[in-house]
Amino acid sequence: FIHHQAGLAQVLVGWPDKYACDSPLAVRGAPVAAVHLSLMECHRSLVVSLICVLEFLLILILVVVGYKYHVVWYLRMTWAWLRAKRKPKRAPAKDICYDAFVSYSENDSDWVENIMVRELEQACPPFRLCLHKRDFVPGKWIVDNIIDSIEKSHKTLFVLSEHFVQSEWCKYELDFSHFRLFDENNDAAILVLLEPIQSKTIPKRFCKLRKIMNTKTYLEWPPNQEQQEMFWENLKGALKS
Repeated sequence: FIHHQAGLAQVLVGWPDKYACDSPLAVRGAPVAAVHLSLMECHRSLVVSLICVLEFLLILILVVVGYKYHVVWYLRMTWAWLRAKRKPKRAPAKDICYDAFVSYSENDSDWVENIMVRELEQACPPFRLCLHKRDFVPGKWIVDNIIDSIEKSHKTLFVLSEHFVQSEWCKYELDFSHFRLFDENNDAAILVLLEPIQSKTIPKRFCKLRKIMNTKTYLEWPPNQEQQEMFWENLKGALKS
């Protein structure tokens, strides 16, 4: 300011020796000629405003990214998993309410609800199946419903299809199964393929599910009606084991 306003000496009497600084507070009262401040120090309010704007933009970016990639959901799910890890690995027999918890895509609901459920629940003796649409507790957080349903089921039945591996809903159920079910007991998982599907199409983070598909025998739904009776017998046998 002093260097660029040399003409002030012609206007202000005694400039700059007889003038003292008023701001910033750190140099208040000091002679103007003796103070040497950087541009940033002279315009501190502008710098503070700029920092606030940058912080706001950063927070906005984090919120958008968190929403897009369901970060809050995964944090809550991880917390639920940590709480579940403190529980006994296997629920007491008296707490088992279902023969199987069924995980499936909404796009496959017609086959699951009208064909598989009818076949299994009308068998003799009937199997008790847990379906999210029918048996989840209304108003209860989705992760708690999934945890409770898996823990109260003897088996977990995955109805796999192209729709399944693309479904966000099924991805969430697989997330928890990846954390708890497959870590504890691979035999509790039953895989049913509604259509030919390559294990590489399953999201990479479900590495254990991909490994199970490569190493464990799974049931394939046959288009030939003559082979469907054998399919049902094999599925019922797997549920009883």
